[in-house]
Amino acid sequence: MKDRKPCLVVIDMINGFIFEGALSDSSIDKISGNVLALVKDFVERDYPIISFRDSHQKNSKEFNAFPPHCLENTNESELIESLKPYENHMITLLKNSTNGFMQPQFMDTFNQLDRDEYICVGCCTDICVLQFALSLQGYINEHNLETRVSVVQDSVETFNLPSHSQNEYNRAAMNILRGAGIRVVASYKEIQDEL
Repeated sequence: MKDRKPCLVVIDMINGFIFEGALSDSSIDKISGNVLALVKDFVERDYPIISFRDSHQKNSKEFNAFPPHCLENTNESELIESLKPYENHMITLLKNSTNGFMQPQFMDTFNQLDRDEYICVGCCTDICVLQFALSLQGYINEHNLETRVSVVQDSVETFNLPSHSQNEYNRAAMNILRGAGIRVVASYKEIQDEL
């Protein structure tokens, strides 16, 4: 059997989307334990982990669509406390948009790592996770690469508002991901069993 070469992609598991700030929702914290379990496994196996973190300038174009959030060099843009001990094992990519694929250093990182699977976890399911996974899958398709994109269903979450139902937006995002040929894995335990 071919040796596996996975990379874990931790998307926006930061204070500004979970614990504080204009776009935070503490209900997202329910995935933190699952994400942490995968991070620990990847660290133990010395597999790479990419950590995307929102880190906006004050004049960020994104603030035309969203309230100001996760400004660079603030606590909002920092990893949540439970992941902090593993930060030195992660390739940190600070981003100024919802889509980590557009982050200037991502493509160099992608080419250097040369992985056969990118396993996505974090938030928000229907924004940052969805956009990154779709963009990466599109790039893989364009270049006929032998690389798989996976999203772990119990390790991604989105915010809940009267106009933005967590369940509905999670379900819609999963349908879009599957429709694009991205593998949706129900549980982080399935990923652990594959490692």
